[in-house]
Amino acid sequence: MRHVWLTLIVVASCARAPSREAQLRALSDTLVQRGVEDQAGRDQIARAVANNDTVFLKRLVATDSARSLWLRDVIRKYGWPGRALVGDSAAKAAWLILQHTQLAGFQEEMLPVLESAAQRGDIPKQDVALLIDRVRVHQGKGQLYGGSFSIKDGKLVADSIDDIAHVDERRATVGLPPMAEYARVLGEVYKVPVVWPPKR
Repeated sequence: MRHVWLTLIVVASCARAPSREAQLRALSDTLVQRGVEDQAGRDQIARAVANNDTVFLKRLVATDSARSLWLRDVIRKYGWPGRALVGDSAAKAAWLILQHTQLAGFQEEMLPVLESAAQRGDIPKQDVALLIDRVRVHQGKGQLYGGSFSIKDGKLVADSIDDIAHVDERRATVGLPPMAEYARVLGEVYKVPVVWPPKR
């Protein structure tokens, strides 16, 4: 009788476990929400840096780090949450979290994974290009696609770009707009002057 009771408990427990499809739907919803959280307040970063608002910046770093740790756990369980796994909106949110991570080495660690995903069409090539730039800047190298800017004297200034004369050609190969258009959009989003082209 005891054996039968234990069997019933195990069966009931298994029946209550959500299916993989339900888990992925929940993951997709959570990723979208965390993507919204990631974007909240990004338009205030330049102003916060210019005003030395350390409270805002520390809070931003803390929330970015928390989302990154959560994403790392998701990747360990499911692999990279690309389009095929969680859909376009959730996959974009995962990329945003990675792009803004404060975890040392996380972007470098994930770059080969995302490059492979892009070859399968599971992530846009332009997202990988922007991640490549972040990684190269962290490594002290010039970027290839011009996606990384830093705030200097209250202005957004492009980080060093290798072979800057051909940056728009490289951007076109991955579906990115010309640098002049990108700089215009950055200025609108962050509400600060953008220096482009770089002053000689």
